[in-house]
Amino acid sequence: MKKTIIKEGFLYKLRPVDYTDAEFIVEIRNSDYQRTKYIHSVSNDLSVQLDWLKDYFERDNDYYFVIENRISGNKEGLISIYNIENKKAEWGRWIVKNGSLASIESVLLMYNAAFDDLNLDELYSRTIKDNISVVKFHEQINEIKRGVLQNFFSLDGIYYDAVEYYADSEYYYNKIKNLLEDKSFKIFMRELDIQTGGLKFHHIGIASDDINKEYSAFRLIGYNSGSDIFYDENQGIKGLFIESNCMPRLELLENLENSTTLNYFTDKKIKMYHFGYFTENIDKTKDILCSLGAKVISPIKKSTYFKTNICFLMLKNTFIIELIDNTD
Repeated sequence: MKKTIIKEGFLYKLRPVDYTDAEFIVEIRNSDYQRTKYIHSVSNDLSVQLDWLKDYFERDNDYYFVIENRISGNKEGLISIYNIENKKAEWGRWIVKNGSLASIESVLLMYNAAFDDLNLDELYSRTIKDNISVVKFHEQINEIKRGVLQNFFSLDGIYYDAVEYYADSEYYYNKIKNLLEDKSFKIFMRELDIQTGGLKFHHIGIASDDINKEYSAFRLIGYNSGSDIFYDENQGIKGLFIESNCMPRLELLENLENSTTLNYFTDKKIKMYHFGYFTENIDKTKDILCSLGAKVISPIKKSTYFKTNICFLMLKNTFIIELIDNTD
């Protein structure tokens, strides 16, 4: 059976396992004993894992995912939804590399796959009671404790009690999803800051047919000129920065003669059309944002006003951001 579900988040994504992941599965499930001692070990024989995957691909109640870092493209873990019956399923086979930040977002994406793509009514998990850190994780994300299963798991001849947690779809959307999304977003922003040196907001770009008339209107709500009008032949625009003590800096922009740079926005009466940010490394920031789905709509070029490189990207929601290389 073809498994095609892909879920993309802020920093991580889930994609179906394939045969090329066999070596990774063996490696991660047999490394770092402290992280794997409460899950079933797998054979180091790659052919055994390939045979297991062959059987897995024939099952229609089993979905096994690789957890990938969207910035680096590296594999950082595994997670599964399986034993699907009567619109209920178990989740598990969950393991992430030591040092990975994928735990929270991988569970968020797994739940979204279960309820949004597989249309399940309930997900449950069974965790060995002695696996304190994972039991605590289930509690921290507000899953419901159903009970303890006595002598449920057998590992290397030793029987362990298991704690069962669950969430139905309504409970997930009301009590869990926002919590996981908030935590996942904070992790993503922290990682983005580390990778790029951080993004520092500078201005909102305003498309206009006449920046002088635009400025006159904004003066009525407390804006004053923060610079002289500048002309940028590379971009085909002229502009004026205006500032206010209690509101964000604005960049009023107008086409130069015979330029069509702003036509799309002015024709559609779209005034607020981009946010500008300083970044410590414009090339790396551009590459990272593109790896997350943004598209370059104006390549890196020299800015007349900033006297440094800038570029424009469109995010997946079609909003435009300007990156400004910080040379300070």
